[in-house]
Amino acid sequence: MDNITQKEGKKLEEINIDLMMQSVATSYMTLVGRCFDHCINDFTSKSLSGKEEGCIKKCSEKFMKFSQRMDQRFNEEGANLKP
Repeated sequence: MDNITQKEGKKLEEINIDLMMQSVATSYMTLVGRCFDHCINDFTSKSLSGKEEGCIKKCSEKFMKFSQRMDQRFNEEGANLKP
């Protein structure tokens, strides 16, 4: 990576930021879809029931903890691969 120009480095940085943003958006959409499918089942009201709200909160917290743990493990494995 020492042989890249400053312009190439900036472009790689922009690509990396775009990829991270896509990853965040994908994770968010996965969270919304899974929790909605799992927790929402009454469409007779515009408001969430107390049960649905509690389910959404628990589901989203669990998903976030899972995602954080996966990121941590990924980073640990990446550190093990470095020479």
